[in-house]
Amino acid sequence: MDLAIDGSKLVDAALVHWADQAAARTLAAHAGQQRITVAAGITPSGVVHVGNFREVITVDLVARALGDRGANVRFVYSWDDFDVFRKVPQDMPNQDMLHKHLGHSIVDVPDPWGETDSYASHHIQAFERSLAPLGIVPEFIRQSARYRQGTYAQGIRTALERKDTIRSILNRARVQHTAKRVLPDDWMPLYGFCERCRRDNLRFEWPGDWVIVYTCDDCGHRSHVDVREGGNIKLPWRVDWPMRWAYEQICFEPGGKDHSSAGGSYDTAKAIVREVYDWRAPEYLGYDFVGIKGSGGKISSSKGGVITVSDCLEVYEPAMLRWLFASHRPNTEFQISFDLDVIKLYEDYDRSRRVANEPDDSSQNDKKRIAARRTLQLSSVAHQTSTPSDPVPFQPMFRHLSMVLQIYGGDLELAYNHYVTTHQLRMDEHRDVFFQRAKCVRAWLESYAPEEFRYRLRDTPVIRTLSETEAEVLRRLVAMLGAHPHADEGTLTPHMKTLLEGTGLDGKTFFPLVYDLVLGRDHGPKLTTLFAAAGTDKIVPLLRPSLELYERQ
Repeated sequence: MDLAIDGSKLVDAALVHWADQAAARTLAAHAGQQRITVAAGITPSGVVHVGNFREVITVDLVARALGDRGANVRFVYSWDDFDVFRKVPQDMPNQDMLHKHLGHSIVDVPDPWGETDSYASHHIQAFERSLAPLGIVPEFIRQSARYRQGTYAQGIRTALERKDTIRSILNRARVQHTAKRVLPDDWMPLYGFCERCRRDNLRFEWPGDWVIVYTCDDCGHRSHVDVREGGNIKLPWRVDWPMRWAYEQICFEPGGKDHSSAGGSYDTAKAIVREVYDWRAPEYLGYDFVGIKGSGGKISSSKGGVITVSDCLEVYEPAMLRWLFASHRPNTEFQISFDLDVIKLYEDYDRSRRVANEPDDSSQNDKKRIAARRTLQLSSVAHQTSTPSDPVPFQPMFRHLSMVLQIYGGDLELAYNHYVTTHQLRMDEHRDVFFQRAKCVRAWLESYAPEEFRYRLRDTPVIRTLSETEAEVLRRLVAMLGAHPHADEGTLTPHMKTLLEGTGLDGKTFFPLVYDLVLGRDHGPKLTTLFAAAGTDKIVPLLRPSLELYERQ
């Protein structure tokens, strides 16, 4: 199938992006399916972090690729909030209360912040809010509600009727791939919570039909549940997953590498959904972990202190955060940075935008241009693409904007006016674009930038004693800046190169003096960049007093 991605050229989508390749496989595997359902999900056992986000963005990108091929796509996101609460994350408030609810269903654990109806709802709402700016709008399903409403009654009964088949599949995986003991003959594919003590230590009996009898080994309570009416009985994960594949008719779903190993949950689910539920396993992408640079290892909610999607959106624009994930194949590990690498990542992103806007010329570079356009289209919140030869949309460079913002004390309006008065942007057309990036730059400066990268212009000048040679060079510098009051960096650079000629001074001996007079430190950003960003009206008054003192002596 061909796909128009640049308004003029038809490109084989299967060759453009990994999401297109996954979409092509999915359509081929489910030919004739009227609606293509794609799925993601997670257990909200703690803060849903940016590592968890890899699954939902992977599905969103494939869903978009499917839609571009004309498919009728349904995107479901399951909250597995009926799972057991096994561990209290270290950074949660109200630790004593939470420990009392270990062994309960997550949906029945109170919200330790007291803001929502449960621990699960608190984390669910936070993550769903963070997806909205990214243009990700799946159909959210809470599995606790599904089970308690009796939605999966037939799925549970089918599992019980075919329990020997399921046990055989699971035992094969245990024997071949793990050191676990095989499941006993009286094993039941059931899990649940006691209606009296709410704990999960239950033994089950199935007389047949729709009723399940359980005994709680914690409190001794014995009761029965008609699964058609719902209740606190569910299927264990390895059976629950394929049951839901069949119920929702899932055609594509990725999984972490912990599910993707031989004999893992995806392997057993494939067999169970085929042999028990008469559905085929969805097309699958195994994805690797996402790390945070400097933190080491896999992100873990139970350890606390995790980085969320909302945290990332403070520093990364929505389209750029999408681009970071779209630019990496799911099976490759990568790290999200909050240090100086943020500048490089923004430069890479802006470079990709420029490449996407280059006209094709029938050279080898056309492949790069087409790939850049497709990746940026999938990354765009509104799914917009770049048209070759269009002007590159204005975007202030992150590094330069970080200097301008600090020159103006973090004031976004003053920084914006600087770009307007220096004719780098038009007043109304680029305002939203500017402020989106400026807020990210300011947040990075305030929370993450290395100390040596942070500075501000002196509010009032200081006076330093100058040698004769230093005074001569400082005089040249003040004169040069006065002669070019609105010069850009390109104009200032050749003048700076001749500033020290014939004096015996070099940059290492003189420039620390300039940094001291301007910033109150002995180093800083490139001086031509600093001068161009700040303007003569801010720099010269900080340099002149020391020169005036020397001339009065």
